[in-house]
Amino acid sequence: MQWTDRFVALRLLFECSAAHPRARIERNTTVWLTSGWATRTMCARLSITTQMIGYCPVSKLITVPMGLQETVACGPDSWRDAPSHMAVVPPMPPMASDRIGGMRLVLALRRNAYSAFPPRCLDEAVVKLRVAGRHLVLATSPDAIRHIMITHADDYIRLALGRRVLGPIVGRGLLVSEGESWRRQRRAMAPAFTPRNVPVMTQHIIRCTEAACDRLERSLDTPVNLLQELQILSLDIATTSLFSLEASTFGAELRKMVSEYMDTVGRLYPTDILLPDGVPTLLRARRALFRRRWTRLIRSIIDMRAGRARADAPRDLFDLLREAHESDREDLLADEVSTMIVAGHETTALTLFWMCTLVAKAPQWQTAIAEEARRVELSAEGAATSLPKLMVTRAVVEETLRLYSPAFMTGRFAKRTHEICGTNIPEGSIVLIPYWLLHRNPRWWSNSGAFDPSRFLSGTEPDRFTYLPFGVGRHVCIGAQLAMSEATLAIARLLQKFTIAMTGDRPVLPVGTLSTRPDHAPTFVVQARAAALFHSGGVPPPILPVVQPLPKI
Repeated sequence: MQWTDRFVALRLLFECSAAHPRARIERNTTVWLTSGWATRTMCARLSITTQMIGYCPVSKLITVPMGLQETVACGPDSWRDAPSHMAVVPPMPPMASDRIGGMRLVLALRRNAYSAFPPRCLDEAVVKLRVAGRHLVLATSPDAIRHIMITHADDYIRLALGRRVLGPIVGRGLLVSEGESWRRQRRAMAPAFTPRNVPVMTQHIIRCTEAACDRLERSLDTPVNLLQELQILSLDIATTSLFSLEASTFGAELRKMVSEYMDTVGRLYPTDILLPDGVPTLLRARRALFRRRWTRLIRSIIDMRAGRARADAPRDLFDLLREAHESDREDLLADEVSTMIVAGHETTALTLFWMCTLVAKAPQWQTAIAEEARRVELSAEGAATSLPKLMVTRAVVEETLRLYSPAFMTGRFAKRTHEICGTNIPEGSIVLIPYWLLHRNPRWWSNSGAFDPSRFLSGTEPDRFTYLPFGVGRHVCIGAQLAMSEATLAIARLLQKFTIAMTGDRPVLPVGTLSTRPDHAPTFVVQARAAALFHSGGVPPPILPVVQPLPKI
């Protein structure tokens, strides 16, 4: 590295650290250097931490769009050129090194998938690595995903390691089944998720949200664990809308066990990839113990629901599943109930949580949602007709799912040798598809790191294979429509009634394990929304943030 290059790199790192003295430098801006010398020197001189992630000429120093800086000024040509109008750039963990190997990537996946992938995945359609003598393929382009999930879907099956990781909590449920078993399960569930059921579902959503509002009213102006409140809300919706149950008797235990699993044995371990089925390990013993505890809880829920059945009650998902699995009730029925409760409440709660963290930093979007909600009827009876009118709210939900998809990644096993985008993929390869990288790639999204719901209000749909919050292909999420309706109506009603703000300034970072969870649960302050805060002229136009480029040195 030339001395002039070292000086440029040092100056860049110094200015970044001066602008954000309390932030770790790799979260603020991840710099590509031609040598690790400047990185190590700056760490010693400024007592900061950074990470060398790749190589390129210093003349092409860039920032990966994953920084800690949480707001940037809008462009001067925007109608929002006042200093108070800022575009939110939510923080992200640093990406991995471009030199990361297969086993190191597997270990990183166990800790946090958002820090496991190298930056070259943003530029290369397919990245091929080796781990324990097997090929590990990272497919991150629309063409590669179309090839795997649509064009040659029969040649790429769900991973056995997915069943190992998810099996203890969903058994043989829809999330891990394959082939004829999957088709039979999907057919059994399909009637519960048809559009004609939306009016009934929206009534459950609003009633449960009203109960959540009543709980929040008792905590006004005091710090509250909003993640916990949203978990209670989403679990109430899942159990009442799908199984006609109240979650008050088992909800706390269920939430505790789900969190326990995801924080411990629910993570991906190297033995999940390296060892075949049947080899006893301590990890598999711990998962088996969890499985027994979990099954006891789910069967008690099933017994509770069966005991409350009424001949005149409308059929729900439980009725459909019980009829479909009558001959296997003690096993597969429990697995399907587990799948629907866990997937239904975990993903929606996280979507609502991430939405709250984003709009807490962007109060103008809170106001826009509240004003839109004020113009429609969000009662149990009127929610179904009001849902299509919540266009701004839906755009905020869609943008949240782009930045923080609960299902951030999927994987497949290559049954046959293929060529994908010019790269040979041998039979037996493990193929990982990180949806979150697709959603944050500046090749497909302008201002990809910024929270900008207006991109979904432009009238132009994103390319089908650049936006996949619910997956794609035959295994696309069966409850996608219900999840969108739930998140849209719930956040509209909450922000119609309250304003929310985060306490403290510690960044909330996503942790990708089984879903996109926060690295900590920040507290929020909830206040009653004053009617006088509404604009008399209607919903303000959508924010059009322009992320400022890195200044020249």
